[in-house]
Amino acid sequence: MTQAQKTAKAKFKQAIAYRQKTGVSLKEAFAHIYGRKGGAVKKKAAPKKKAAKKVVKKKVAKKVTKKKYGLNLKLDKLYEAKKPGKRIAKKSGKTYYESRKNRSDKGKLLGIGSVLTKAQEIKRLSQLAKTPLEKRIVSILKYKLQDYDNLKSLIEDVLNSGLQSGIISDLVYYNDTLAFYKRYKKEIDILLKDIMNETGSNSPADLFGNKWDKEDFFIQDTNNRNLLAWFGFEEKTRELADKLGY
Repeated sequence: MTQAQKTAKAKFKQAIAYRQKTGVSLKEAFAHIYGRKGGAVKKKAAPKKKAAKKVVKKKVAKKVTKKKYGLNLKLDKLYEAKKPGKRIAKKSGKTYYESRKNRSDKGKLLGIGSVLTKAQEIKRLSQLAKTPLEKRIVSILKYKLQDYDNLKSLIEDVLNSGLQSGIISDLVYYNDTLAFYKRYKKEIDILLKDIMNETGSNSPADLFGNKWDKEDFFIQDTNNRNLLAWFGFEEKTRELADKLGY
């Protein structure tokens, strides 16, 4: 046995003895005998996974455009100021009471301190006219307004004097009144029926008196149709005047 072998054998016995004494592993025992830096070889720990950072989205504040309050005189002039009293809100449908003068249900001041031009009056009236008969009346009044300072005066003359006075030249002659009644018969007949129901009348004669031909039961003759043409114009004008607040 060579000297190197003898030395290795001796070192082996020392390592076994050291292992039995300390309880370390054989590898650590040999490291101790040979003077190496011993100790257990620690496994390299797996690199910790970096937790993904939570990206918190910043809430971008919405730009709130402040409503500009104030009067739009051009639009205001198209509407009649409402009187204080019971109102129904357009959006919610709820009932509320307005105690202030010249307030709409939106809280805006309407039609204050301004005089409408004739064109503005007619435009305002046109916006209220919904049916064919109402639109025709607006067209006739628009032409007649040339002789008046304002629409209110014209309507007052029409309602106070009546069409029998000849104030509306379009409805003076029978040819014109009969054509007018024939064209707007449906609306005029409904209007007549409504007023008869409201007044409790049993016959048109209750409304027109001696002017009505009772023998013309089906309204086929000139006289009754002429009366109804004037009646339809006057009553629809009255309704429009009420909407305008006249």
